[in-house]
Amino acid sequence: MDVVGNYSLNIEVGGTPTAIPPQMIRELTITEDLERLLPTFKMTLKDATKLLSDVAPYDNNSNAIRVEFARGIDTTDLNTFDFLVKRRQALSPEEVYSVEGLLDVPSILTDYKKRALIGNIKTSLETIARDEMKIATTQIGSSLNYEKSILQPNWTTSKLLRYLRRNLVGRGGEAGYYTFVKVQRGDQIFVMKSLDELLQTSVQYRFIVGHRGHQEFYPVSQYRIFDNSPMISDLGGKVQSYQYFDWDTGTYKDGSVEIDDCPSLSEFFLIDKSNNTDSILYTNTGRSNDFTSDFDGRVRNDYYRRLNSNIVMWMSTWGLENISPGDIVQVVFSEALERDNLFLYQHTGLWMVKRVVHILGMSYMTNLELIRCGVDTDISTSLLEATKRVV
Repeated sequence: MDVVGNYSLNIEVGGTPTAIPPQMIRELTITEDLERLLPTFKMTLKDATKLLSDVAPYDNNSNAIRVEFARGIDTTDLNTFDFLVKRRQALSPEEVYSVEGLLDVPSILTDYKKRALIGNIKTSLETIARDEMKIATTQIGSSLNYEKSILQPNWTTSKLLRYLRRNLVGRGGEAGYYTFVKVQRGDQIFVMKSLDELLQTSVQYRFIVGHRGHQEFYPVSQYRIFDNSPMISDLGGKVQSYQYFDWDTGTYKDGSVEIDDCPSLSEFFLIDKSNNTDSILYTNTGRSNDFTSDFDGRVRNDYYRRLNSNIVMWMSTWGLENISPGDIVQVVFSEALERDNLFLYQHTGLWMVKRVVHILGMSYMTNLELIRCGVDTDISTSLLEATKRVV
């Protein structure tokens, strides 16, 4: 697969532009993930002069690293990440300098708070993003636009967000929440949305499996498919059962969540209709829950996220500087287009981006991890049809 054009790369250390030719770069990766609150980076350089490893002091200035990049030379698409270094390595005699870090979002990982968030959940999250995370742009689902008081018992803000992601229930019963920060064209965006809301967004990118692009489709040079459904079916296939303690009656009660309510990008779940395997009992409900007394929200969030990872596709494509976790993409196979049979391949169709890995060096490529509940096919199958398919 040909990588068309050059790519632009600017690196600043402590606000000072640093000239780093591509041949010095051993590794430069930037990773964004649905399951990680903040993007991460790792940079390993061949530092023959030992300027970065031995001469420049490890002070606050050197902790701040800005990375700007774009495929081609059009600066309108330039994406900018401001990272804070969390770990350094200097290796000798290899003359290698390596740094790792996170997106520079202040205080959320270190400041502990005791407080009550009173009022609208969506408004409370917007306030946290603006005042504490210093992020002006938010994408918070309308499902959270309802009144609810939330206690933060000496937690960091990141722990509070993890708690909410695990337990939230939308005003319409939405579940499968994800919370993360993404960066597009240098703009940091705080996202908190349910699986239902993420899957309802329009297709952002289109890919074709082949050695060359086709119209608006980006080429996929290589891909790998991982089928996790046998393991996930054992944990809880068509039904996820659980137990919880009812404080009103002082007894343990049984509950269950069925697959029919789970939204899906694919026509079929990778679960057989005749699958009667009893699910492993979900026991991680805890002692109390501020959202639903029967713990339905906690179980549903976990169950939906697992089902949405029934099948995983890793693919390599051209560098796409502004693709983000949560984006919906379309994948087709070139041979299927030639035969005029789109669903000749079961992995054709819509996918959700789980992880984005930008790889910069002598060239610029992007690796994507895509997830969904199952497959699309015209062939007769014994698989379970998705009743809440998102088209």
